[in-house]
Amino acid sequence: MADGTRQRILDAALGILRAQGAEQLTVEAAADLAGVSRKTVYNHFGSRYELIDEAAAQWMTATIGALETLAFDENLGFIERLNSIVERGFAEMRAAGMLIREQRVQGAAFAQSPNKRNLRLQLREFLQTIVAQAMESGLVRQDFDLRRLTWVFINLVEGLLMNDDLDDEPFARYDILRDSLRAVLSGILTPDGTDALKDSPIFR
Repeated sequence: MADGTRQRILDAALGILRAQGAEQLTVEAAADLAGVSRKTVYNHFGSRYELIDEAAAQWMTATIGALETLAFDENLGFIERLNSIVERGFAEMRAAGMLIREQRVQGAAFAQSPNKRNLRLQLREFLQTIVAQAMESGLVRQDFDLRRLTWVFINLVEGLLMNDDLDDEPFARYDILRDSLRAVLSGILTPDGTDALKDSPIFR
């Protein structure tokens, strides 16, 4: 029952994060939505920021898991899988803007979270899988090293998640992600890769 209550609080917190953003996620709001008292929330989470950390980690874990499922969907060709991953990834990045808009929350949610190591490892393994599949499919030039190219994308994605300075700009992290992917892919794709991805959301 205790675990069920904790998960209900987390689900409520995640719903607030996705719908209203981190600034609106308070202990009171989570307690009301979960149908529990503030004391019950504090019995499971030491502070508001611990609650945000846990909810953000659950969001990121679920997102990466969904993208991994797409990456290994054998019913789709690689181009279809990649486009589906990009569509879902872009949608989650747009939604995540509400999560990481506040500097303190953003730092807690990714850079300082107790779940940081597992999340980063999961993200990095996923990116390596995608880069390896792209190289095996002949979409990426073979003069690039798989591991080094993977780190290019790791730095790109983690940099967007952890950079506070973007919050004051008139554009969203989603816009920078799209521009960054377009810039990098333009330099690494083979002619076949360029043709295959011409209708990708990245280049639209």
